Amino acid sequence: MEATASTDEYEHNVADVMYIVNNIPGPGVNVADFEAEYIVGCSCAIECHNCSCTRGSANYLNARIVDEKLAGPIFECNPRCKCGPNCGNRLVQNGPLNCLIVKEVAGKGLGLYTTRLIKKGQFICEYAGEVIGPQEARRRIEANKRHNMMNYVLVVTEHVGDRVIVTCIDPKYFGNIGRYANHSCDPNSSLVPVRVEGIVPRLGLFASRDIENREEVTFDYADGAMANSVHYLSDTPCLCGSNNCFRYLPHNQI
Repeated sequence: MEATASTDEYEHNVADVMYIVNNIPGPGVNVADFEAEYIVGCSCAIECHNCSCTRGSANYLNARIVDEKLAGPIFECNPRCKCGPNCGNRLVQNGPLNCLIVKEVAGKGLGLYTTRLIKKGQFICEYAGEVIGPQEARRRIEANKRHNMMNYVLVVTEHVGDRVIVTCIDPKYFGNIGRYANHSCDPNSSLVPVRVEGIVPRLGLFASRDIENREEVTFDYADGAMANSVHYLSDTPCLCGSNNCFRYLPHNQI
């Protein structure tokens, strides 16, 4: 039996973190841009295969991401689309899998685990938090380093034509279940920018291979920022324990 997506009913065990289902605007972000929604949608009657949302080819097949779409960006159908809620191009918006738990990981603090098999390509959950501007992200990253605190700020860079879009998300105090997913140099999930309501992307974690019951869900913190690069390493030791570990966590370049 495959794990299935559901509405987000998770909560935090950490007292000083507020649970949020979706991203919220933080310092350095234009709130008007953040809240702006698409004014048009597709006119598909039931299913979307080749329309303005899928950009010419399906994003998902049988509720799993298509391999060539792992690089993103992905556009899901939005509230103005005429297709129904069961459209195959609506996945991230349906919420995280209902088989995730948070528990202690030896030497690493808290980690995200699954209680059922997750098939390759399945959407797992978002990495949601405060969307902040690059300057604020830089300030927080430096402050975390200075005070020897855990850094949750994720910097994702998208190259769309000749444009470069940088999205910074910090779930330190406002976040969802995704904030507990740890880094691995040999991860089992990939981070993909997915747009649903408007231009600010949701960062979705998708299984890059089958993830077994009781296995930790991990991703590469460099996903979307400097993929396949070993040149930007921080001085924070990496504790992932994989055979090809780079020994230090990736450094967010802003």
